[in-house]
Amino acid sequence: MRDVVEEQVRGSIGDLRAFQTAGLETVKRFIRGALPGFPISRLFGLRPTEAGFGKATFSMPVTRWLEDGFGLYWGGLYALFADAPLACAVWTTLPAAKAVTTSELSMSFVRPMSRKTSNIVGRAETIHAGNQVGLSTIQITDQDGRMLAFGSTRCLITDVPVDLRANYAAPDLGPGEPDDPYLRPAPEEGYFTRDEVLNANPIELQQRTVSGEKIFPVWRLTGYRPTDVREGEVTAVLPSVAWFSNGGPAMYGGLLAWAAEFTMGAAVYSTLGAGDVFATLDMHIRFTRPVPIHSGNMTIRASVSHRGKRLRVTSCNIDNAEGKRVAMGTSSALVVEGGVLELTRGRLPDEILGG
Repeated sequence: MRDVVEEQVRGSIGDLRAFQTAGLETVKRFIRGALPGFPISRLFGLRPTEAGFGKATFSMPVTRWLEDGFGLYWGGLYALFADAPLACAVWTTLPAAKAVTTSELSMSFVRPMSRKTSNIVGRAETIHAGNQVGLSTIQITDQDGRMLAFGSTRCLITDVPVDLRANYAAPDLGPGEPDDPYLRPAPEEGYFTRDEVLNANPIELQQRTVSGEKIFPVWRLTGYRPTDVREGEVTAVLPSVAWFSNGGPAMYGGLLAWAAEFTMGAAVYSTLGAGDVFATLDMHIRFTRPVPIHSGNMTIRASVSHRGKRLRVTSCNIDNAEGKRVAMGTSSALVVEGGVLELTRGRLPDEILGG
């Protein structure tokens, strides 16, 4: 099967109608369906559900499309999810003809998701909104209200050249069939067997993903691919497709944050022994320049800079197709020796790794 992001994009890009009203009213128009969703929301099911001045709530379904080859969900998905409500919380404080761009994103992970997690909810609140900079925080919970993650962001506030009285045409939203990707059945292939996970050396499993023998469901959704794996070092690529637009000409920052965490986590995994597991505890990413859609593949390089018995610290750089730096990330991870065996005995990931 081909990657989902190779399909014709669907969703709103370049809709200037979104900037003709104050931010709060605009977010409420998205909630009511008066404005169409962006490609990134059509890909993942990410959508706003509530908004007030300085506040925004989003939800996103947790589908098997988001799984790795072990049936697990990585912490970077929280960062992918959080970026939208964090930015929208600041946007609700702004007048018309203003936009926000994420410059920094920090996340602390409390519990991992599992197949019992049907959806996640993020409630973001603005801490400060000035003329050029906005700050906001978020709490992410599951469908039962359990805390999963906490995050914060710094956003840059910019002007949008828009005629507030113009009658702009609605954008082309692409095909209506089949269902949006997150609503479709996820692929059943791409998983390692229980025996492979228990007994094989992690780096050997990773080499099989570099060769293309195993392609995880979340990679089929996003087009992400590892290209080189060595002990403590991983390199991967990510396309700059229009599916990753959050309504503008550049990629959604949360998607870059997810790719950064996945690559840093893979670098940690390459240092583990057979049957060991890890959980990312936190991550921080700085965005240095926007990535225009359709601008070629980005390259993500991650390495482990500290290897304690239980704690690993990693860093990564993301460069665009021209070799220019677009983001820099760091993270730390907790290692649990023999954790895979506990998973096979029926314990949930949050029981083994959560606080």
